[in-house]
Amino acid sequence: MSIFNKTGTEFTHLVCVARDPNTDPTYSHKFPTLVGNKVVERWSTKVRPIRSLTHALQGVRLKRNHDYMVDFNPCTQQYEYWFLSGAMATLFALVCGTMLQTVAAKGKQFAIECPHCAGHFATQDIKWI
Repeated sequence: MSIFNKTGTEFTHLVCVARDPNTDPTYSHKFPTLVGNKVVERWSTKVRPIRSLTHALQGVRLKRNHDYMVDFNPCTQQYEYWFLSGAMATLFALVCGTMLQTVAAKGKQFAIECPHCAGHFATQDIKWI
């Protein structure tokens, strides 16, 4: 079993890491697409990688989608780190067994206040022009 990146490079060495049950391993975001002559919003789901493990990989100068790839398997509830090199997969397996997991914080939340009544608007009620 293996995984491929956009350029067709095959990552064959797998290291599974259990997820922290208190955090959400994925996030969704919308993006615009052009269908005919109308702009339609579509949604995409991406993996929220474990921050402490990402810092460890950056410390040994590995680049995401070049030297390793991160995926989340919802069936097993585990992160899957795929490596190009077997030696790096072994090193990562040794390092990640002793590290605490931290996930990147959510983006900044903001509230818009009405200048007339000092009430707050919900972000889903905002119309951007």
